[in-house]
Amino acid sequence: MKFAQICSVICLLSLPACTNIPNESASTEDVTESSIEHSVGINAKIDAKGQATPIKNNGTLVGFDITPSFPIAPKLGSGFGYTYTASVAVNMIKKTKLAGKIQLDMPRQLPVTVIVKHPAMKASDGTVTTESSWQDVVYFGRPNYVIWNFESESELVSGKWTLSVLEKGTEIVSQSFLVMNAPTKPAKITQVCALDEAKYPRHLVSQYQDCCMNDDASACYQFAWKAVERFKDTVGAILYYGRACEFGDLSGCRRAGQMSEGDSEAKWYNKGCDLRDFDSCIEVDRILPN
Repeated sequence: MKFAQICSVICLLSLPACTNIPNESASTEDVTESSIEHSVGINAKIDAKGQATPIKNNGTLVGFDITPSFPIAPKLGSGFGYTYTASVAVNMIKKTKLAGKIQLDMPRQLPVTVIVKHPAMKASDGTVTTESSWQDVVYFGRPNYVIWNFESESELVSGKWTLSVLEKGTEIVSQSFLVMNAPTKPAKITQVCALDEAKYPRHLVSQYQDCCMNDDASACYQFAWKAVERFKDTVGAILYYGRACEFGDLSGCRRAGQMSEGDSEAKWYNKGCDLRDFDSCIEVDRILPN
């Protein structure tokens, strides 16, 4: 298996390719303590995340264009990940009260480990892995990239992927992604209780079945609201809100009326009014029935 060696990309971005940049003294401070302990930490934030498209200059990879995408589609030759920036945080602990000076050596880069937790991958030799890693470098004051490239069929696995960067075992930045092929959008609904169930998530199919097989008014309403309406299928949504209304769901009558026009609008509001829904009665200028 091959990993996206981000070190090579970052080095390309850093001009002196893949050479260690010597540390430089950031500051010398006068202090009133002769003994001070200090530790260097890293502050990091993600700047962009999503699908990654290589950026090349004269055929040389110099970075990635990160485009937001949900979910991430697994395709050979494509990649995903994020870009982040990092800065050094120095913590001081005062010990005594004698005059003195301390020089803080602020690094410009540090070695890090990239760890990718992913769904099970089965290699050609039968080995199954759920975690991959490689060594990298974090640079301060410039973009850093964490990218996974899909380079073999075995890597095209759907599920949760988490890309993390660790410095001496401490996580400094991490991001999770959902990798899967986006489902095909269902066709527009023209009649009630005649769906291709394979086009809908399992929990919505359960509501659809309760609506159509068990005449469950609440299930009809939930299916219209959580599935059909969210696919921007107005006609289909009215059909299922209407079915909920016919089984006595006042909200179904009201919503079907709101989404309808003309005679159909009045039809659903009248049904709601017959069920003693005050708001529906107002819409058709009727008195609440006894």
